[in-house]
Amino acid sequence: MLHVFKLGFAAFHVQDMQAMKKYYEDIAGFTLTETDKNGSAYFSTSTDHHNIVLIPSDRSGIHSFGFQYESEGSREEVIEHLKSLGIEASKAEDGHPVMKDVIAFQDPEGYSVRLFRETGETKKKGFKSAGIVPNKIGHLSVRVSDAKAQVEFYKKLGFDNTDWIEDFFGFMTCNRDHHVLNFFTSETKGMHHLALEMRNYQHLISTLDFLRLNGVNIVWGPSRHGAGHNIACYHYDPEGNLIELFTDGDVYIKELGIFDPRPWHKDFPQKPKVWKTDECLSLWGVDFEKALV
Repeated sequence: MLHVFKLGFAAFHVQDMQAMKKYYEDIAGFTLTETDKNGSAYFSTSTDHHNIVLIPSDRSGIHSFGFQYESEGSREEVIEHLKSLGIEASKAEDGHPVMKDVIAFQDPEGYSVRLFRETGETKKKGFKSAGIVPNKIGHLSVRVSDAKAQVEFYKKLGFDNTDWIEDFFGFMTCNRDHHVLNFFTSETKGMHHLALEMRNYQHLISTLDFLRLNGVNIVWGPSRHGAGHNIACYHYDPEGNLIELFTDGDVYIKELGIFDPRPWHKDFPQKPKVWKTDECLSLWGVDFEKALV
């Protein structure tokens, strides 16, 4: 009935629209595709109408996030299917121009989630030539009161649990990426980080030089994580949202229950497992000058 397969967008509350629009257009290298009557700005990596949404607000932080789905059923039938799973979903008619069959619900932690059948294409197709210019938004990490409960909820939507860091950090995917969502048990609520996928290590390193020349400081990395094995580094956007740049993440082969083997794996085959914190955050021994958890 329902196949969720792609992280489509992340939307943010924004206090300083000028600074954030400049960051996502000139630094991140997204393309501004539309500004609506309410002042919300929509940005695309390449072909989708939008992958980032900036919404004028009196506060900062995550507003909502959305996933693309396919289904043989109508939107109404998908909504009824979700309700049968205990998910109070409804039609969403506003806030995302050109998207089709948008469905809205809140997850158990109160995060606003959208499902959409079609994203709509931007007329300004293609990647920009300056900025970070990521392949895509790769994954989203959010703080929750109970990561285990959150993981069980997203399993209802067809997500797979790929790894854990002890019992407080759960990783989930809806495709072959190691994760498109992860949940961090915390005393506070909000986004932990948004990750942008780079093409390769050279793209990542050249981007770090670009960030330095444009006054953006790296708070940690680069280093290779344990869970996911992605090479990653982190910085903040103008409103304090933590942004990860990563490459070389694990590829999940669901049919085999393993990750596609890589020379840097410790286990052969590498399977979903529970990692210890000290073996997971940095396989290269890069110390955290500022804790990310």
